[in-house]
Amino acid sequence: MLDSKATQFQLSPDGQILWQEKPNNPLPGVPVAKLSKGEDILSPAIEVLENAQTASVDSDKLKDALSLWLKTYLGTVLEPLMMLGVENEADDPAVRGIARKLYAALGILPREDMAEEIAQLDPEKRAALRAKKVRLGPVLVFIPALNKPAAVRLRGLLWCLYQGKALPAPVPADGIVSVSVGEAPPMEEAFYRSVGYPLYAGRAVRIDMLDRVISAVYDHAKDGKFQARHEMAEWLGCPIADLYAILEAMGHKKIHDPADVVPEVAPEVSSEEAAAVPDVSTEIVPEAGAAVKPAEVKPELATFALRRGKGHGAHSSEGKGGKPFAKGGHTDRNGKKPDRKKDQHKKKDHKSKKDKPKKDQGPRVITIEAKKREEDSPFAILQQLKTK
Repeated sequence: MLDSKATQFQLSPDGQILWQEKPNNPLPGVPVAKLSKGEDILSPAIEVLENAQTASVDSDKLKDALSLWLKTYLGTVLEPLMMLGVENEADDPAVRGIARKLYAALGILPREDMAEEIAQLDPEKRAALRAKKVRLGPVLVFIPALNKPAAVRLRGLLWCLYQGKALPAPVPADGIVSVSVGEAPPMEEAFYRSVGYPLYAGRAVRIDMLDRVISAVYDHAKDGKFQARHEMAEWLGCPIADLYAILEAMGHKKIHDPADVVPEVAPEVSSEEAAAVPDVSTEIVPEAGAAVKPAEVKPELATFALRRGKGHGAHSSEGKGGKPFAKGGHTDRNGKKPDRKKDQHKKKDHKSKKDKPKKDQGPRVITIEAKKREEDSPFAILQQLKTK
């Protein structure tokens, strides 16, 4: 067992390390150890099990070998997260502070929890965070690379181990965008956020799609308001009603919903008035073989008042740096201001009689008449026919 390949070991959803004796056997194998709470959430402890497979192996050596395998496994599945745990003295203190907090929170935290560190970031420090695969979203700071199913499952397992919760962890199905989980206690909210599915209005939403909706909200906001869009519901994989609930859970307030407007009822027309109106309607018959497909018109969605607070203004566009021209601020190639009075005199001198407007003489009509000959007249031709 000590000489086994790394592929002969697996971590089961219930926190056990399985060993497959035959390297080419696809079956999981038998449990040889189990994980328990360790020093921190990303350093679980290993307990070697006593069974027929481990009886002939030195327990300490096996534990060391399994510890090395587990460390390599975590570094492979959660690579960008594990790299945050390796502090670089060359990094700025603000960058190190953000990395330290994200590491302890399994790679996702509300932006307001590290507002002090973010306020100290300049473009160079932000580039250092991007190099570490960290995204500073308008509401949440997270690592997009951890949205893969294997990383979601592993983070769920580690969280449950550290918090003393039962395994397997109730993570969303692989690749799902969102799932309704109903009203959840604060502990469960922390679980779903740690695995990359923050809870809003009783729905666990994958962080990358949620961040996409949040960015769209701020990008399309105007005068402190924004209108919900159909693609937002498509991104979240939920109906429009759930989209509204999620937006309100974010702190935005619905101020107008076209669906709530009662349409005006047309006045009733009596049978006598209806008979007096001639039927002038015409029916357009489509050509044979032509397929008539009605255009799908999606209903207009509700308008929301943008949330005010710490997150407000995160997407406000900065000025482009261009200063408006001061009055008379234009200069020539030598950097001198032009003499406007001198230019005006020059313009007057250049005027000539040719530049004066001419009187309107009206349209000209030119006529050209052909020269008439007597022998071409119809009477002359008739006389010639009589003499023949």
